[in-house]
Amino acid sequence: MLIYSRIKSVGAQKQGENRRVVSGVLEDELYAMQCEIAVDWPTLTIESVQTRMKRFTTERCPLASEVFTRAEGWRLDSELDGKIKKELGRMGCRHMAILMVDCCRAVARAELTRELAAALEVDPGLDKKEFVQDFFRRYPELKDYLQLV
Repeated sequence: MLIYSRIKSVGAQKQGENRRVVSGVLEDELYAMQCEIAVDWPTLTIESVQTRMKRFTTERCPLASEVFTRAEGWRLDSELDGKIKKELGRMGCRHMAILMVDCCRAVARAELTRELAAALEVDPGLDKKEFVQDFFRRYPELKDYLQLV
């Protein structure tokens, strides 16, 4: 019996007041790669990108390490996914591009969740809908990016 397994894991963490770091891993029989992205918060600017290719299928894939650092200085906004896929994925590795997109979206979602959890500790009766609307008033570029509201 032929069995195929793919594991993708993404985790985000707060490192200091204005820095968020997200790490992603993709592993299956063909690919094994890692990505770590540091984001300045609240400017939503990518500070650094580090990638590592352990297993890949084309000679372009290892180029991802150099290519993906071009995202440094880009912002989390509605244009980011397309830029990553077109400007970076085509020149490096499309699988790494998708992992990077997942990481960027995860760091934004994680921050929304973290801020909501902190607000609920202070006010358990908090109006969650109003909280989310206020979050997107503070970070308007994330509203279209996350497409939650």
